Amino acid sequence: MTTKHYDYLLVGQGLAGSLLGYSLAKRGYSIMVLDNYEQPSSSRVAAGIYNPVTGRKLVKTWLADAIFPFLKTYYTELEKELGKNFFHPMQMFRPFPNQEVKDFLLQETAVANYGDFGKYHTPDESLKSVVKSELGGVMTDHSGWVDLPLMLDAFREYFEKKQCLLQHLFDYQGLHLENNTYQVNNELTLTYNKLIFCEGFYGRNNPYFSWLPFNPVKGEVLRVKFKEDISLKEMVNQGVFVIPLPNGRARVGATYSWHDLDWIPTEKGRADLLEKYNKLMLADIEVEEQLAGVRPATKDRRPIVGLHPLYHNLGVFNGLGSKGVSLAPYFAEQFVDFLVNKKELDPEVNINRFGSLYLGQKQS
Repeated sequence: MTTKHYDYLLVGQGLAGSLLGYSLAKRGYSIMVLDNYEQPSSSRVAAGIYNPVTGRKLVKTWLADAIFPFLKTYYTELEKELGKNFFHPMQMFRPFPNQEVKDFLLQETAVANYGDFGKYHTPDESLKSVVKSELGGVMTDHSGWVDLPLMLDAFREYFEKKQCLLQHLFDYQGLHLENNTYQVNNELTLTYNKLIFCEGFYGRNNPYFSWLPFNPVKGEVLRVKFKEDISLKEMVNQGVFVIPLPNGRARVGATYSWHDLDWIPTEKGRADLLEKYNKLMLADIEVEEQLAGVRPATKDRRPIVGLHPLYHNLGVFNGLGSKGVSLAPYFAEQFVDFLVNKKELDPEVNINRFGSLYLGQKQS
């Protein structure tokens, strides 16, 4: 029997686990990441969009002024560290769907809502040849997308080189809280100071954190090929998003469903996306691939970060939802500051906001 000790064990090598593990390792802490490669991951399906302006009323997203300047520096430095190009800054064009929406969004109060992140835009001829944009629209800055599969594969190589990644399906029965040990198998035991669960959608089945108000959402996306040569340099968003890719390809998404939470693409999802695409775009496409995933969302649409109210050697970093690419770097760093420097977590993400749910579960 071999026993190995680590400062932190992390369960899951999706977006949350990768960035948290990276932040801890960069600060000199010993980590081991446990991940089942064969288990479907929402991080590998997600389009990876980051965008500071959201909703039909185009308001700045939560914490935009703090998160987005940080995000650009973070991913740029991360690319250099990992030796891969997965960070793609790109403007997003939002065409006005009708005159009423245009009049509303050009009011002084509406413009103030999206502030420095967006501006009225009259599309040039190349954009008008691809997008239905007779009324113009709003062009948002500080947006773009992250190639998550490429980044996660780069992280896998990074962790493997450091010998801190174990291909393993976590078994809660192997966890012994009384002495901070986890029994991997009959030949290997891991001991730890803290164990952090970064399980995404699977966190709702965690017996230690099942009381948290997860609200997972299934989403489907398409990878498509344009049938003609086009020039599209911006993402487009109105009902669906369209992300231009190299070689005449694009990603189109995404659907939202709180039912049938599985990883199986559906004909309905495909039809819905194509219908919305055709309302937005002029360029004909053919579908090359359809993917489905389940976003790890929460009922209050905020991440869940912190330590278990009773078992302080257990933590959670989850609930990043559809904005994971923008939220994960900021809150991974904040969580590490909490863990190692005892700095306060943002109360809107702190797990303590659900303390009454845990007490209610215990009493029942």
